[in-house]
Amino acid sequence: MITEKITIADKVNVNYIKTDKFKTNLISFDFIAPVDEKTVAFNAMIPLILLRGCRNYPSQAELNKRMQYLYSVDIGTKNDKNGEFQMFGFDMDFIDNKYAQGTDVTGGALDLLCDIIFEPYLENGLFSREYLESEKINLIDTIEAEINNKSRYANSRCLEEMQKGTVYAVKRFGTVKDVEAITVESLYEAYKEALSKYPVEIYVVGDLDFSSVVNKLKERFSKIERHVIELKKMKLSRKAKEATQLVEEQNVNQGKLVLGFRTGKTIEDDDYYLSRIFNEIFGASPTSKLFMNVREKMSLCYYCRSIMGQRVDILLVSSGIKFENKEIAEKAIIEQLDAIKNGEISSEELENAKRSLKNVYLKFYDSPSAMQSWALTRGLSSNKDLPLDEAEKIEKATIEEISEYAKGITLDTVYFLKGEDIDG
Repeated sequence: MITEKITIADKVNVNYIKTDKFKTNLISFDFIAPVDEKTVAFNAMIPLILLRGCRNYPSQAELNKRMQYLYSVDIGTKNDKNGEFQMFGFDMDFIDNKYAQGTDVTGGALDLLCDIIFEPYLENGLFSREYLESEKINLIDTIEAEINNKSRYANSRCLEEMQKGTVYAVKRFGTVKDVEAITVESLYEAYKEALSKYPVEIYVVGDLDFSSVVNKLKERFSKIERHVIELKKMKLSRKAKEATQLVEEQNVNQGKLVLGFRTGKTIEDDDYYLSRIFNEIFGASPTSKLFMNVREKMSLCYYCRSIMGQRVDILLVSSGIKFENKEIAEKAIIEQLDAIKNGEISSEELENAKRSLKNVYLKFYDSPSAMQSWALTRGLSSNKDLPLDEAEKIEKATIEEISEYAKGITLDTVYFLKGEDIDG
């Protein structure tokens, strides 16, 4: 997928995915930081404050005007957590120069992105207090929105319990308290540290003058003194011990039952592709065992789906149920897993899963952002398979291999969110 890769500064890589499939190009800029509860909220805030304005365009109105002039360049912030890594920065989509009637959109867009990252708008040598307070409100709203989404909250609480005491339990935005504590002084220090100490991965997807992009980025980084940290991969719990039962009560009308399993496998393992097809058969598709049996035939759940981790060896089964169905739903979910462990997979189930996944893998080539996301995730792991490589392995997967994979899955945590006991 990556056509060319050039290191332009200490642990700053520019990756080129050359393709002429699209009328637009993408430049993605990611700081790669270790997940740390002391820095995660700062790192989430940095892209937000940078996109409020830069030295040449000190307000969002002026930034937007410049983006409109460049044929509606779209610059968005991002902040994600992938296992022990926090990835934060920007995605920028812009029209290819050949469609811009002589305007150098590529050069102008890259200059603007670099201005935003390297020349932020400052007041007395610090970020704007007004901008920061506004973005703190926005980030706190984002955190609280995740709490108010009870399905997402339940999944998060189960993960938190499973990963207690590790960096995997740290939330990608931090906590409300973390955000409230951010000051313009502390945020500016965090920003300077990000520029100097975090590895950076830049992806260019499209058909453009790559050498020109590299030279501009290299010139900007030449002014930064870099003292880069080493990213360390964490050791994982490959097998669950005795399952933990955790019950919470809130003012909810629908129970949220989440079963957390250890799979013993991550993206680093050679047979990771088996997790994809297992998950499709188990609970990730409309033809899966959980959907067809637990939801449709047994009518035990309003929804029931499985979610597979990449950098962590975790499988979640997330469901919405009536409060009184907790025990029977939990039993039914485990029975579907046991069926796969026993090789009870029909040829139709296998073919449906393979057909569905083939379409998923082909879609990775249908957008610049999907191609970049795949390349970045694989770039941070030892697994360098391309989408079509993994699709080919899945096409050859057998019922016996999937059954054997499932036998390594063990129940770790059962989390249940139910309605409050008013009488109590």
